[in-house]
Amino acid sequence: MAGQTAGLPDSLPDPIAAVAVPPAGPSWPEHRTRFAVEVVGDGASGWHAPVGEAVARLVVDTLADGVVGHDAAAPRKLAYRPRASRHQQGAHARQAVSAVELACWDLASRVSGRTVPELLGGTVRAHVPVYASALGLDTAHPEAVKAAAWISEQGFWGQKWPLTKELLRQGPGAVARVLGTLREAAGECRFMVDGLRRCRLDQALALLPILADLRVAFAEELLEPGGFAWARVRAAGAGVPMAAGEHAVDEHEQTRLLAGGAVDVWQTDPGWSGGLARSLHTVEVAADLGIPTFPHGDRLWAALALAGACCRDKVPAVEWHLTLEPLRQRVFTDPAAVEAGMLPSGPGIGLAPTPVTTSPLPAWTVGS
Repeated sequence: MAGQTAGLPDSLPDPIAAVAVPPAGPSWPEHRTRFAVEVVGDGASGWHAPVGEAVARLVVDTLADGVVGHDAAAPRKLAYRPRASRHQQGAHARQAVSAVELACWDLASRVSGRTVPELLGGTVRAHVPVYASALGLDTAHPEAVKAAAWISEQGFWGQKWPLTKELLRQGPGAVARVLGTLREAAGECRFMVDGLRRCRLDQALALLPILADLRVAFAEELLEPGGFAWARVRAAGAGVPMAAGEHAVDEHEQTRLLAGGAVDVWQTDPGWSGGLARSLHTVEVAADLGIPTFPHGDRLWAALALAGACCRDKVPAVEWHLTLEPLRQRVFTDPAAVEAGMLPSGPGIGLAPTPVTTSPLPAWTVGS
C-alpha cells in the first residue's frame, strides 16, 4: 500500500487547521511501508489494512499456515488455530493476530451477507457517537479556544485534549489556565484529557484537583497504567475517572487491569488487543464491573462494529482523531466522514471498505 503522506490532511476545517500540528506518523517505518492482509475463502476475499512490514512478516511466518483450512464462518475459532512460533505476546505479535482475525470477520460478513455487528451477536445501533480527539492540536495556541467551540458546535460526544510536555513543564498553574479556557469554550460538550503517560507521580497528584474542577469525563493515562505510581494516583481519589487499556495488548494485562480495579474507564483497540472477539469479551467484563468502554480509534471501522453490537451504557462513544483519522481513511475506497457527531457502525457488508492497494500482485502468498 502507499505510505502515509507527510503533513496534515487536506480540507481540515479552518478552526482545526489553524492550530493543528503535523503528525509524526510518516516518519515511522510502519507508516512508510504498509501492506494489506487478504484472506480468501468460499469464493470471496476478506481484508484488513494497513499493517506495517514487521506485522505483515509475522502474519506470513507465524499465522498464515495455521489459517489455511479455517472455517471462514467461525472467526472466534481463530484463537485455537496452530501458530508457528513460541513468541505469541507483545505488541507486534498481537497486532498480527488482530489483523488476521479482523480480515476473517470481513470475509465472514461478505460470504454470509450479514453485517459484522450482526455476526457479533446483533446490531444494537446503526450509528455510533464519536468523541473528537484533539491530540493533534496545539493546546496552548491562542486560537485553540475556537477549535474547542467548533468541536462542541459539530455535535461530537466530547472532546479530548493532550497534556503536552511544555504545558506540564510550566506547572499546574499553566495547566489550569490553558485547560480552563478550553473547558469554558467547550461549553456543555464533555471534556477529557490525555496525559500520554508523560506525568511524574508528583505532577499527576498535583493535577488531580485541577482536573476535578474542570469536571473531566476521564483522564487518560496520566502515567504508566497499573504500576505503583498509578495506584497512588488512584488512591488519591479527587473524583477524576482514570482511563487506560489501549496499550494493554496481551490478555493477562487486560485481565489484570480490569479484575484488579485499576481503571474507571476501559479503552480497547481491536487492532491491537487480539481482534474483535477479544475486545468484545473485555467490553462485557468491563460492563459487569460497571466500567464503560471507549474504543481506541486506531482501527476505526473495527471499533465502530464493536460499538454497533453494544448498547450506549457499555460503549458510549468511539474516538475520532481530528488530524490523523482523515489520513488513516485514505487507504479505503469509501472513507468515513462524521456527520452531526455520529458514524455508521459499519459500511454495510464487510468490516470496512475495500482498501486501496498499489500493486495487483501480493508481496507474499500462502496456501494457494
